[in-house]
Amino acid sequence: MASVHRLYQKPKSGRAKRELRSKFWYAKFRASDGRVVMRATKATERRKAEEIARQLERDAWKIREGDFTEATYHKNVSELLERVGMPVLSTVSTEKFFREWLQGKARRGSSQGTLSRYKPVVENFLVSLGDKASAKLATVSVRDVEKFHDGEIAAGKGPTTAAFGLSIVRSVFNVARRQGVVALNPAEQVEKVSVTGEERVPFRAEQVRALLSLANSEWAGAILFAYHCGIRLGDAAKLTWTNIDLADSTVTFRPQKARDANAVITAVLHDELRDFLMQLPAGDAPHAPLFPSLHGRGTGSHAGLSNEFIRMMREAGIDRPAGVEKKGKGRQFNKLGFHSLRHSFISNLANADVSADVRREIAGHSSDQVHSRYVHLNLETQRRALSLVPRVRE
Repeated sequence: MASVHRLYQKPKSGRAKRELRSKFWYAKFRASDGRVVMRATKATERRKAEEIARQLERDAWKIREGDFTEATYHKNVSELLERVGMPVLSTVSTEKFFREWLQGKARRGSSQGTLSRYKPVVENFLVSLGDKASAKLATVSVRDVEKFHDGEIAAGKGPTTAAFGLSIVRSVFNVARRQGVVALNPAEQVEKVSVTGEERVPFRAEQVRALLSLANSEWAGAILFAYHCGIRLGDAAKLTWTNIDLADSTVTFRPQKARDANAVITAVLHDELRDFLMQLPAGDAPHAPLFPSLHGRGTGSHAGLSNEFIRMMREAGIDRPAGVEKKGKGRQFNKLGFHSLRHSFISNLANADVSADVRREIAGHSSDQVHSRYVHLNLETQRRALSLVPRVRE
């Protein structure tokens, strides 16, 4: 049964009095997906809040039973709010809210790399809605989000890319819900497709040696930076002599793929990499590119750096194991590519018994979950670990 509650701050000490977190009452009810949820009623009077809570639960039950749509739900909530003398839900259109969300991300300092990943998701979602994109945000239904997600798969997007798109749509609707623009998040009830099989594997040392034997000096440098520092291809191609401190044996750079646009990573140079840099001719100016023929080039497209590296792999006789078979449009995922060198770097640290905290700091990963996908323990490391476990039989 629906109920209303006040939310309080956690006391700083046992004797301190509790303080209200908000002047509004919160409704506690069972949502359409069966979960018990708390939602702000925006009401400061208990009587009004109780009426809103009861209506929220009644409408959520009807949605669960398939009696009416999310659009009807929002219409009912708006009428209820108006009846108790409160502002109705916003009439902002889906297109306007999504575009303003994207602009807000840019204003708050999201990197260009991050924005370039968000923008196609927003555009594709609005296209999938058709004329409905100009209607109120509250009219978007679970089926609309499912249509978008299924369309991404049908267009040839991989499971990871499609799941990322769905997570962005969920995030936008969560912002809308917190702002009181919508009462429910229709994307929460859409299940992501499985991402099993779409994981990179690391290069073996002999494969890296084969690549280095074919590579020119600049490609050899990029490969060594990835293998010994975990630097991504785009970041390696942008390096200049300003980024290098040979006296301190470090490289300092801004990673393109970072949540914080101002994030800076300083990594210690491996001895092999430092020796390699010592042999390179110094640039004419402090900002001279470290690898002139790679500098300023993109990683994508047929003439991009990634495909040039793939051709080098082919010449070295290195097979590229494929991921889940791709049908229809879209790019076939392969488990070996330049980014696999980053997997090699992190796995080498793990196999050398470097702690997870240190590995994460060096790699610049944002979470343990992300970091775990880069760790591939070899058999010798596993044998060493198992040798520490005592026998159970005498």
